[in-house]
Amino acid sequence: MKHIQEAVRERPAKFLDLKYCDLLGRLRHVTLPIERLENAVRDGVGFDSSSVAGFGTVESSDMVLRPDLETAFVDPFCPQPTVSCFADVFESSHSRRYSRDSRYVLKKAGEALKRATGADEVTVLTEFEFYLFSAAEFHVDQASANYRLETEELRPDDRTGLALFKGPAYHVAPPFDRSAGFRSELAALIAGCGVPVKYHHHEGGRFSQVEIETDFIPAERAGDAVVLTKYLVRNHAFARGMSATFMPKPIFGEPGSGAHVHLCLIKEGRSLLGNGAGRDGLSELGRHLIGGILRHAPALCGLTNPSTNSYRRLIPGFEAPVAVFFSRSNRTAAIRLPGYITSPDKLAIEYRIPDATANPYLSLAAVLMAALDGILTGADVGVPVEDSSRQYAANNQMLPKSLAEAIELLSADRDYLLRDDVFCGELIDKWIELKRVEVEAIARRPHPWEFELYYGC
Repeated sequence: MKHIQEAVRERPAKFLDLKYCDLLGRLRHVTLPIERLENAVRDGVGFDSSSVAGFGTVESSDMVLRPDLETAFVDPFCPQPTVSCFADVFESSHSRRYSRDSRYVLKKAGEALKRATGADEVTVLTEFEFYLFSAAEFHVDQASANYRLETEELRPDDRTGLALFKGPAYHVAPPFDRSAGFRSELAALIAGCGVPVKYHHHEGGRFSQVEIETDFIPAERAGDAVVLTKYLVRNHAFARGMSATFMPKPIFGEPGSGAHVHLCLIKEGRSLLGNGAGRDGLSELGRHLIGGILRHAPALCGLTNPSTNSYRRLIPGFEAPVAVFFSRSNRTAAIRLPGYITSPDKLAIEYRIPDATANPYLSLAAVLMAALDGILTGADVGVPVEDSSRQYAANNQMLPKSLAEAIELLSADRDYLLRDDVFCGELIDKWIELKRVEVEAIARRPHPWEFELYYGC
């Protein structure tokens, strides 16, 4: 409390903004005059949870937000000087955290994994891939459906002769890369709000696909970092007349956008995942951890890839996983051991399946619980696959091909999530209920390509 009061005195703020996520992972907020800061800390801020997706009912809707001042930052997109922070959700009694508060779920998952492994810290690094569009228009009604996207890099009226060329656009330089300055501004904003940034670059998609990669941070803060980074990306684009989307596959025939998760367990400054022995360099704990994640990977998709669009990305022919295996340096693997990490003391794994349509708290918590399950049950991961084509022939464990399939797998394979009361069955049931509504909404509507296929049948 003292440090935030000192910050307010140094840079006078007029408002306090409390940020939290609904069950689906969408950011919500409520703003108070800064004079209400002490009241908010002492008494919390009441709200109507029945108006928040996946939370309470009208008959029992009163809940309380309590600010977590350790997450405070000066919000760069508020017109009046504003201190923002994340908030925890409590039941109306003030004495108990709400079981569907996904921020609380991630905290419990991290604590459970540390208890079981003796790790001092569980750290997470997230990659952010997204497309930048100069225009995005879409329309749906009973008798029509269309969308139209434009980018500065592929404008039909570009007369510079320097429009982006055909072929992979990974790491292209200006003037073909039109968003380098935008990304540098964005990286400075993200770092200024407390999220460390490793680098940014143009990604492989020719329609202005870009990436910003943050650095390792404690798992309990990683969900906040994802939510905050997406907030800053969207608002920075909006302020400059652009639109940023984290949709996994907005452009047919171009690379999709993932949200790869890098995971490391640290004790006394050293990674618990590596020992330097053997071809893969993994410790026994590391092998079991990977085995647990891979064992549950198909069901995990119900939380890590929870949109119908997610499964337009998880297809062959791009750098997206479709089969469940691990490998060194193979970017089609579900789990990759980065080849450029040569020290066992620094070994981390990269889980390449997730995308940014997930609620990041639930997605990360589920991955940690799958890792925990593998460690506690001694899951066998086998040897790293060198040739993914052999894996298809040797192993029938494939990722689901649709959201409908993923949520049914999640429904059947959930017990490991309930360990240590990290997830509750009610939360999973509600999640599946909401996702089935999305599946049905898409399934009921004709797709424009169906007209191409069937109009003249």
